[in-house]
Amino acid sequence: MSRIVDKILKTFTFKDESGDPIIFTPGQLQILDIIVNRQSPDGKRRIHIMTPTRYGKSTTVAAGVVVRASTKPEKWAIVAGTKDKAQIIMDHAINFSLDDPLIRTQLAIEGTLERLRRERSRDKLTFLRGGEIRVFSADARNRQELGNALMGFGAPSIILDEAALIDDDILAKIMRMLGDSTDNFLVKIGNPFRRNHFLKSFQSTRFHKIFIDWRQGVDEGRFTDEFIEEMREQAFFDIFYEVKFPDADSIDEQGWIPLLTDIEIERAFVDEDQMFGEKRLGVDVAAGGRNWSVVVLRSTNLAKKILKNRDSDTMSLTGNVLNFKKELDVDSDNIFVDKVGVGKGAYDRLAEQLREIVGVNAGEEPSEKTRFANKRAEMYWRAREWIIQGGKLEKDEDWYQLTKIKYKTDSSGRLKIMSKDEMLRNGIDSPDFADAFILTFAKPEKVESYQPPIEFEVPQFDPYYSVEDFS
Repeated sequence: MSRIVDKILKTFTFKDESGDPIIFTPGQLQILDIIVNRQSPDGKRRIHIMTPTRYGKSTTVAAGVVVRASTKPEKWAIVAGTKDKAQIIMDHAINFSLDDPLIRTQLAIEGTLERLRRERSRDKLTFLRGGEIRVFSADARNRQELGNALMGFGAPSIILDEAALIDDDILAKIMRMLGDSTDNFLVKIGNPFRRNHFLKSFQSTRFHKIFIDWRQGVDEGRFTDEFIEEMREQAFFDIFYEVKFPDADSIDEQGWIPLLTDIEIERAFVDEDQMFGEKRLGVDVAAGGRNWSVVVLRSTNLAKKILKNRDSDTMSLTGNVLNFKKELDVDSDNIFVDKVGVGKGAYDRLAEQLREIVGVNAGEEPSEKTRFANKRAEMYWRAREWIIQGGKLEKDEDWYQLTKIKYKTDSSGRLKIMSKDEMLRNGIDSPDFADAFILTFAKPEKVESYQPPIEFEVPQFDPYYSVEDFS
């Protein structure tokens, strides 16, 4: 820790959301040191920071930025894939400005401190000595506006939050703006979601690197071993906690990753197997042409195709589904039908017969809104986890359709699945079979209530033994 950082920690008080003083860990102190000195220990003005998610890098960067902006006439731009993401650092900066009495005296605000405390959300923070912090959204749909806004602001110091989610062409605009000042400073922070400019800066000797993975996080007390083991089962563990870029052969130029590989599908293949547990039907409806109507049956342990045809008669399909329900003994609330577009007619007809049937809109909100972009992404990821964790597939070449499904993160860090329109542009037909399968994951599995084993009281004396037996 440098002498300057030591002095700052003795001068300013940084508090967490609970109002307790923040104790910066060794890795965080490295980050803080670079921000408050506006250069690395070896004098570099290009910084690359990768740490596990929830390590506290945004908090630490905000502390450094607010100290610089409140004590020097400097402009700082915080840029992220979305305004909400960029606002995370700004929110910390506002909280620090309000909580610390020295920084609070330097605030130049319109209205009262109480109003700022109440709002706790704004895209600009200014200080009496001329320092300023502003947030910008690098949304791909906002390219021109971002370029104009950054040029107008003219900040020589830029923080890119979740930098890997910022497209290369948007970074080019940012770099051109940095050229307006010879005394410029760029920090890229985030998780290694894509092999784009973020990978290039990680490999470049022009950048000073801070690399922290979950192991250092555990050593510093940021995580526990138990938590890390739990997170191994979640999406993007390698990216979020191992802090590793995806392999080059598993990701395309746009950052898309196959949901499942051929090997993973083949490992799940069985010629036949006995089903056990609750049964579910997934029904994907087609309108003829090159698309198929598909019905998939899945139990706790096994999934198999039970219908695939190009019959555009939705009434015929509903009749088949009603027969399957009866023959296979499937509960009505375990029948899942795509109710959007051509599937609406089949769903409406089935709902007249089976009131508890479940209509699914893949575009609606997922149950885990912070993890998934929509219901479709959530269902596909649940299907992937089921297969990876041992779910079996009755051998059928149609299962390889799952290898055509690709995922990546959006600008908010949520998992999303490549749309059908984009798949079609890439020469991939509508994944009817895969869609029917994932409908069976539209709601979580039923958890059977636990019945403890019956305990028998052991008598102190067994009448079948004689007294001599115990002597």
